[in-house]
Amino acid sequence: MSTATSAGSRKVLSTVLIVTGFLAAVAVGVANGARQSIQFDLQVIGQSIYEAHETTGRWPAGVADLEGTAYLKMPSRRDLLEQGVYVVVWHPDLSGDRAANRHRILAYDGRSRFARLGWVWACRGDLSIDRITSRDVSALKK
Repeated sequence: MSTATSAGSRKVLSTVLIVTGFLAAVAVGVANGARQSIQFDLQVIGQSIYEAHETTGRWPAGVADLEGTAYLKMPSRRDLLEQGVYVVVWHPDLSGDRAANRHRILAYDGRSRFARLGWVWACRGDLSIDRITSRDVSALKK
């Protein structure tokens, strides 16, 4: 192999590595943005469940019961709930103490690409956000 061919091959390999690195960085950035968006929505849904309870004195049992809360005041959020993008678990018996509800799921990501891959984010009763398993999702659907 000549020196010119070897130098050309190194240049092509360097370019491929740089482009691959750039595309990987973009993909990670997009994934992080999507994850943060999902977590934000779940957090506000959880807060809105407590907000509805504080306003009416009863736990919400459907999307209409969240009317006037922070989540439904944001554009297009009602559609996300009605289409099952985010799934709310309508508990009639939560405690007014959020910490006591930490083992209960208030809402979870129902249809994102993450969820389709088995990476389902959920908002717990103490408003913490974490991943749950597909087994947890199956149990919630029953």
